[in-house]
Amino acid sequence: MSSASKASSSAKPSNKGSYRRRRLVMIVLGCFLSWAGVTLWNQIGKINDRGEKVAALEEKLNEAKLINENTKREVVRLNDPEYVEQKIRKELHYIKQGEILFYVPKEQKK
Repeated sequence: MSSASKASSSAKPSNKGSYRRRRLVMIVLGCFLSWAGVTLWNQIGKINDRGEKVAALEEKLNEAKLINENTKREVVRLNDPEYVEQKIRKELHYIKQGEILFYVPKEQKK
């Protein structure tokens, strides 16, 4: 029995050292995973913010494209003399010689 007790007492220090190493590795691993989790959480928040900004910018881009298309269409139409005449008559209230303009003012909102 004395030889078995000597063998178990000599095995304990090596087990104690490996237990310390495992504990140290687990603490380091836990710290790393905690850091990685916090970093991931922050990155997800930033990605969501960027996604909202991208959506807002895409909406502005679509509005700008629509305005651009309307402006191009207006430029093409302004090359037509009939359209220019209609626009002048309507917006500037011009009339041809011999015509009578009946102007009805719009009601004012109160």
